[in-house]
Amino acid sequence: MCSPDTIVAKYEGFGVDLLSKSPLVGSIELAGEDDEVINLKISKSDAERLVSELSKFIAAEVPA
Repeated sequence: MCSPDTIVAKYEGFGVDLLSKSPLVGSIELAGEDDEVINLKISKSDAERLVSELSKFIAAEVPA
């Protein structure tokens, strides 16, 4: 369950825009409620942790 202050957004699939090479920082575009655009800035270490957590989420998915 999400808390009342959770922002619900979906990934639009447009890839990651490179903002900086040193340190490595990128930007991901998300679509929020009411089609608001959310630009998520993410560092390499945060991206690595996100991939790890997403892998756990996908592995836990129950087949239909």
